[in-house]
Amino acid sequence: MGPTAVEGRKCESPSHKFKGMCMNHDNCATVCQTEGYEDGKCEGFR
Repeated sequence: MGPTAVEGRKCESPSHKFKGMCMNHDNCATVCQTEGYEDGKCEGFR
């Protein structure tokens, strides 16, 4: 039996630090990482 892949935690709740219009997934992911998540995505305006 080989190694099992596990997915890191994703930021699916509203960020406490990100403000403004979401224009760049990488920027949103970076903010999510500062909040302790592996990755994140953004949707809409905050």
